[in-house]
Amino acid sequence: MRCFNRIGLVVLLVATALTAHEASAQTKIGVVDLQLAVASTKAGKAAKEKLEKLTAQKQKELDTKVEKVQKMEEDMQKQMPLMSEAGKKDMLEKYRKEMMELQKLYVDNQTTLAKKKAELLEPILKKMGEVIQDLALSEGFTLILDRSEGTVLYFQPSLDVTPEVIKRYNQAK
Repeated sequence: MRCFNRIGLVVLLVATALTAHEASAQTKIGVVDLQLAVASTKAGKAAKEKLEKLTAQKQKELDTKVEKVQKMEEDMQKQMPLMSEAGKKDMLEKYRKEMMELQKLYVDNQTTLAKKKAELLEPILKKMGEVIQDLALSEGFTLILDRSEGTVLYFQPSLDVTPEVIKRYNQAK
């Protein structure tokens, strides 16, 4: 009886291994670096350029405000020893308001940039998804993983479909 159990176990393991081998022979996996693909497309490059221009504009606004606050701080250091208590209080209140405006401007700029980035990337990512799906269907892929998210720890370079995705994206209308 014990011999039968071992034979049965061996048969079960061999059958499982053969089934797994057959399944893996039919499975085709690809890997894409989505961030690289988006950044390498014509639309991705145009979006990056627009975002960089907006970032430079927002940074210039912020720098102007920072300079104003720094000048106000320098003036305070020079004038405070000579001022009355009411004058000091008034100057500190103005400084505090300027600092709050500076902080608000920083947060508003970050929010604006994040919204603009999402607005620019949304249509690109939608189209990229369609391109990847078309590639998967036309080339018989079972699964295409995104390696830019850091979840793919290793893959054979031959599985990388990023160049093909970029090419198809740029050719798509």
